[in-house]
Amino acid sequence: MRNNEIQADSNKCPACGGNLIFSVENQALTCSFCGGVYSPEKLYLLKTITPLDQETADETEEDKHEIICNSCGARIVAEKNTSATSCAFCGSPSVITQRLSKKFRPQYLIPFKITKEEALTKIDEFARDGDYVPRQFFKNMENKTVTGIYIPFWLMDARCDMHTMGTGYKEDFKSKDRYLVKSDINIRLKNVPFDGAINMKDDLMEAIEPYDCTDVKEFNTSYLQGFYSQRYDLSVDKLSDRILARLQRYGKEAAAASLKGYDSFECGACAVTPDIQEQRYVLFPVWLMTYEYKDSVYQIAVNAQTGKTDGDLPVDTAKRNLRLFRYYFVNVLIGVLMVTPVAAFIYAAVKILLGIYEPMYVAVMAGAVFILIMFLKIMDSSFSRFSIFNPLRRVTGAVVKSRLEVKKKLLGNTDVFMGKRPLFDVYYDESYKADINTEETFRGHESILADERRS
Repeated sequence: MRNNEIQADSNKCPACGGNLIFSVENQALTCSFCGGVYSPEKLYLLKTITPLDQETADETEEDKHEIICNSCGARIVAEKNTSATSCAFCGSPSVITQRLSKKFRPQYLIPFKITKEEALTKIDEFARDGDYVPRQFFKNMENKTVTGIYIPFWLMDARCDMHTMGTGYKEDFKSKDRYLVKSDINIRLKNVPFDGAINMKDDLMEAIEPYDCTDVKEFNTSYLQGFYSQRYDLSVDKLSDRILARLQRYGKEAAAASLKGYDSFECGACAVTPDIQEQRYVLFPVWLMTYEYKDSVYQIAVNAQTGKTDGDLPVDTAKRNLRLFRYYFVNVLIGVLMVTPVAAFIYAAVKILLGIYEPMYVAVMAGAVFILIMFLKIMDSSFSRFSIFNPLRRVTGAVVKSRLEVKKKLLGNTDVFMGKRPLFDVYYDESYKADINTEETFRGHESILADERRS
């Protein structure tokens, strides 16, 4: 009887209802029937999700139809008197219309606040911040296709138990102490959005956050007039991996923010157990520009409530190569500045060793030493009498590292999103009393002064 009770309470596969068995190799629960793999955190998350209806459309939806792209598969919902000649997502002209297949039933929406003209201005300003955008992009900006679309999002309120482990450092002018830090944090996040459109880039939608959810309205079809909209094709259960990944990132940020007693903190492992307390199906307004440049398709999106803009930018290779030429030219100058006093010192030293004691060589040698020491002091703030015998390695390493960071930044401005994703505090619910417990274990003491003497 006890075995039957255990079997009745055991977890079942969310996909097929089969029995789940914990796999030691995968450290996850595996379905013996369909092969599905679920981490314990994901399985717990799926239990807290409330499934919403997927009913077929009925006579209440007769005033709408779907416009489907045969190229990328995107589906948008529009009024029956609204048509489209090209896809707003990939630019393909291969679009067809058909009767709405599923009910279009969002709960809430945020109306458009940014006009099309304002969106074009935002896109122009965003592109001008790019280092390598070709001039052709800015020609006929007013004629570029910008589409107003309501994108489906899931808004979630979740209470999160976060268990983190990392390394905290306490420093003063002569020493550094290292601690193993374990934290148990219980916080509540409110109105965290996840887009439910499979054809939208998740990074792009997250980059134009946040939306001000105090402006949310009850769904009314009047707000849709003149715009396209999408019905979600990714339900919350299909977003579970993305939800866990984002909440794990927020867990690390919350741990770092809560630890005030350390000069620096490096978060390592983070386990998050989320409990979704409420989920809402909403539409957020977006102005979307899709354009082609040299056989590649780019997208720029504008948050049509706040005006925040982000997206892909094309790269003018001539501009990039010019920047790289300047970068390498500066590298050569730095190399000359570092090598010249050393070469002068060696040349003068050789002359003196050969018995040629001319004042010029002595002056060159003294001047070279002075220039080298001043250069080292400028480039290496920690240069002191304790590092006098080992400065070249320190300074050379610092210069090489800084120059590599400059190159990484130069190349990093190509084909990447330029904006930052919102941090956890944007969605932190201050009305909820957070519970934070921290445990630290001393792991080591490092003497900075002793390191200087050894070097």
